[in-house]
This record gives sequence, C-alpha cells and structure tokens, in this order.
Amino acid sequence: MTSGRDLFEPRLGLTIPLCGLKFIFAFLTFADPKRTTLLFAFDPSTALSQPWTFITYQFLSGTSLLSLFFGVLILYMLGQALEDEWGTADFTIFWLVATLGGSLSAWAVGTVLSGGSLIVNVSMLFAYAFLFPETKFYIYFVLPVKVTWIAWFTLGVLVVQLGLSVAQGRAGAGIVQLVGATAGFLYFWIRHHGKPKVKLATREVVAEAKQAASERKDDGLESRNRMLFPKVEALRLDTRAGPLSSDAERFASDLAKLVVPGVKICKPVDFKGDKDGICVRCEGFAECSLRYVAGQPGEITFRKRDE
Repeated sequence: MTSGRDLFEPRLGLTIPLCGLKFIFAFLTFADPKRTTLLFAFDPSTALSQPWTFITYQFLSGTSLLSLFFGVLILYMLGQALEDEWGTADFTIFWLVATLGGSLSAWAVGTVLSGGSLIVNVSMLFAYAFLFPETKFYIYFVLPVKVTWIAWFTLGVLVVQLGLSVAQGRAGAGIVQLVGATAGFLYFWIRHHGKPKVKLATREVVAEAKQAASERKDDGLESRNRMLFPKVEALRLDTRAGPLSSDAERFASDLAKLVVPGVKICKPVDFKGDKDGICVRCEGFAECSLRYVAGQPGEITFRKRDE
C-alpha cells in the first residue's frame, strides 16, 4: 500500500482534474465574475433549476490569486495523498459527500455558496490528519507543525465561527461550514474505520445464528432418536426371536429410510444407544441402530467417567 506522500509521481486520477477545474473556473471568474457566479454559485432559490450548482460552487475561489494558489496547493497535496491511500473510486465518493454536505446543508438553511474550497479542503485535512498524524507541514514554508494540531485548530475555528454566526443572527453560514467540513470526514470514518467493526459484528451474528441453528438441529435429533431407541430394542429382540411381524418389518423399513448417506459413524462397540448424549445427537444414529439390531455390538456397555 502506498503512503500517499510521493506528491510528484506522474498520475491522473481525480485530484489533478479537480485542480485543473479550479484554474478553468478561476479564468471564467476573471473574465466575467458576475455571470460566472450566477451560473455556478449555489443559490437555494435556483438550485432545482440549476442542479449542477450543487457541485460547481466548489470550484469558485473568487478573484484572489493568492486564494487560488493556496486552495489548489492544499487540494493537490491532501487530495493526492488520500487518493493514493484509498484509490480513485473511494476518493471520488469522499469528495462528493463533502461537496454535497455543504450544498445540501446550505439548501436546508437557505444560504448562498459562492465558493466552497474550505469545505472540501477541511474534510480532507481531518481525514489526512487521522491517517498520517505524525506528518508535519511547514507554515509559510518555515514553521513545522504537526498536521494533527492543524486539524484540531481548524475544528476550533469552525466551532468559534458557528458561535459567532449564531450570536450575529446568521447561524446558517456557520452550520454550512461545520456540516460541510465534517461530512466527508464522517463518511471516511464510517467507510474506512467503522467498516471492519461492522464486518466483525456481522460475522459474529452469522456465527451465533449458525450455532443456534445447529443446536436446534441437535436437539431435534436427540428428541427423535430417544423416541426411536425403545422401538430399536424391541426390533432387536423380535429379530432374535424369529420371523418379524408386519409392524416390526415396517419399522425396520422406516428406520432404513432415516439413514443419512456419507455420515462417518463410530465402531460398533462405541454405540451407546440412548444412554449418553453423543449417539442420540448424531445423524448416524439410524445406521448404528440397524447395525445394533443385526448384532453389532452384541450388548451395549456403558462406563461412567470415574470407572
């Protein structure tokens, strides 16, 4: 499994096309900012008539070259690492969940989104910090800081912004940022951390169900075999006494029909009839009973454990 840190290894995947779309939308914004915003920003009032805006708001980054540069740099570094770690398919779903988390929450609270780099980038930051907690980033290319601390600081900022938004009477903006920024990470947590636990729990449930079914089957066999054995003893006596009656012959025929082919049975001397809890729970009981009727073993012997 690759570490996801060879940032300049040539490959395509999803991250590089996303970075390319950032530049394309930046060019459109520089050329005609008003029209680009109307066409691609997310507005709850026009969302159903312009459904592509549930996604395209993510590529808008304003007219600041510095904002564009750092947004694309973060997308490339974090996105490429996560895509290497998970694969393109899983990373695509992660990106969509984060993006739709922002737009759907904005739709619910009635907030316009004219730029969404922060939403997906923060989701990627949280996932990256969980996967590679010891990685250090250099703030302004000088100050080394563990990515874990950056993630915690970012989460604190989001919570503070939510509090300020609520205090200012515009809670929607804070909710959208927090929900959007955590949606992708929650998906990652469930998909990549919770999945093994779900599989384990499923296996345990299936194993318990099989065990319960097996116990019910054994109980059913024991009940049937305990009811059969007195008739087996009677048939054995009738066989020794002489010609069988029609009832005895019918029982012998019915007993033969209960034989299960392919069951590995014990030696005749080991057959205990209904005097222990092993033979009566065995599928080979009918076959051993017929053998017992024929004189194998001649008599059933049963020893207690302490003898």
